[in-house]
Amino acid sequence: MNPSRRTILRAALSSTLLGVAAAAGILRPQVARAATGGLRQTMQALQRSNPVLNNAIRLKAPAVAVDGSNVFIEISCDLPDVDALIVFADRNPQPLIAAYQLAPEVLPALQMRIKVAETSQVWVVARSAGQFYKTAKSVRVTSGGCGVGVN
Repeated sequence: MNPSRRTILRAALSSTLLGVAAAAGILRPQVARAATGGLRQTMQALQRSNPVLNNAIRLKAPAVAVDGSNVFIEISCDLPDVDALIVFADRNPQPLIAAYQLAPEVLPALQMRIKVAETSQVWVVARSAGQFYKTAKSVRVTSGGCGVGVN
């Protein structure tokens, strides 16, 4: 296929998908811009707080990850009024992995693949009714069957 034709098809498909999402009300640009400011405020509030361990936040992650660049995790939360979920890996060069600002109508459940540089704790922090709660799970990273990092 001609490379310029591919570029045109990709652009047309992307534009079409964005148009359909906006028409369906799924994508709201003003809300997205407002959410980035809210996320910044959430992160500042988290720095000033001391999250409490809570079993209502469930984190499913493998105890041993063969490839640290592709670790599948699943997060769900039974706390009421959850409006933010934040994921950290404490021994990564950049510990903050992801931060999500959730709308009230969204269920607080996520699935994602993350990168864990070496054996470390993966933390999930949830904000519920203005309070921060956390849970953690240790993920041991191996490479070719040999342990890497602190065991």
